[in-house]
Amino acid sequence: MAPLRKLLSRLDAERIILTLAPAFLAVSTATINVAYYEVHGPTLHALMLLSLIWLYLRWRRGQPLERGRTGSLLSAIFLAYALIAVLAAGMAGFNTDALNRLEHFSYFLAGALLIPFLVAARIRPLWLWSAVAAAALLSGLYAFWEVQTLGPAFEQTTGMSYRAGGSKRKQIPFGDIATLAAVLSGLAACVYYPRRRILSVLFLLAALGGSYASFASGTRSAWLFFPTGILVIALYLMQQYPAQRRQLFAGLAALFLVAGIALVQSDQIRDRFAMAVSELADYANGDGVQPGNSLGERFEMWRGAWMAYQAHPWLGIGVGQLNSHFKEVADRGLISQAIVAFNQGEGHTHAHNDYIHTLATRGLVGLGSLLLLYLVPLGVFARTALARHDPELRGIGYAGILTILAYMQFSLTDSILLMRITAGYFVLLTCWLLAMSLAGSRAESL
Repeated sequence: MAPLRKLLSRLDAERIILTLAPAFLAVSTATINVAYYEVHGPTLHALMLLSLIWLYLRWRRGQPLERGRTGSLLSAIFLAYALIAVLAAGMAGFNTDALNRLEHFSYFLAGALLIPFLVAARIRPLWLWSAVAAAALLSGLYAFWEVQTLGPAFEQTTGMSYRAGGSKRKQIPFGDIATLAAVLSGLAACVYYPRRRILSVLFLLAALGGSYASFASGTRSAWLFFPTGILVIALYLMQQYPAQRRQLFAGLAALFLVAGIALVQSDQIRDRFAMAVSELADYANGDGVQPGNSLGERFEMWRGAWMAYQAHPWLGIGVGQLNSHFKEVADRGLISQAIVAFNQGEGHTHAHNDYIHTLATRGLVGLGSLLLLYLVPLGVFARTALARHDPELRGIGYAGILTILAYMQFSLTDSILLMRITAGYFVLLTCWLLAMSLAGSRAESL
């Protein structure tokens, strides 16, 4: 045992952990849609454990963290978001529903630790771009396999179009993640085009794969992010090539025109939007919300959640308590019974809108923490995008902007920060991008 202890004492554990970080980040990012349980989850949790061990080693040696004021503020925001949820759960007496829902907030607690850890890791941007492109491409391949293998039997049995859902069989988070990965891959193609053309082409192919996965998922809210993503990428190109702004404007207009023509040719896309119009009309006509009317059910959930907020405006009714609230107001005839009939009578557990759900369960205090979680990182990314001259670092800033805007937009129609898959991915991508922004900004200023 003595020789083993002597060997271990010579190893630089901090350096080993920091060396392993890029691989864990990349693998977890790339496999989220295709091997969630088998690969993504274990590697993400291992990364969080490594960050905790690294912080302990720094503390034991009395070494300060190199994160600066901005890094400390960002860690505090992630920490506050998690702690306010704990406080709101306490208001509900930490019952079983509250404790079950609190598990999802552990990712944000881990995010407070990941930021200084990833700043110290000094990870090259190409790791991120390659991981995101792999996520997009693998999502496209998995969606193609699903549609070809599982689709025919499903359509024959139900008469409905098959929607790809990834390894978790969850169409909405699968579509959201594939869309974001596709748009980020498109940005990567623009960042590397002037210097590494072959790599740029590979990123473009990955963007096409992610786009296919998005459309195969049938996730309408995700599709609406494509125009946002194209506009942000256009802003990056205009900043990089100010002399070619006219050509870029013309290219942008042509892209929207071609995309619009392509979209109207797709039977699946036309059917999904026609269904949305029909659902809106049924709800507006006051015919009652029938189970399966996804937009109508959302409107009813928003109404029910708003009632919860009005009764408890500061800290809400408590984390995990919305399901029982829906059942109560449905029994009183205040919202449709379709909300509690969902999932064989289990009922909906969240409001399908992060902002309204937060108001209902964590009140105005919780909404403030959610807005800080989105807006402060967005400000950091915008500063990186606008103030940095290095194209790769500027691209990281724009990638961060796209990530935050995507989640802000997805949060309008679903409670994506309450799902393990999308909450974990938000923490993973945002902390990684923030760390590279902070580390790159510090290096460029030296």
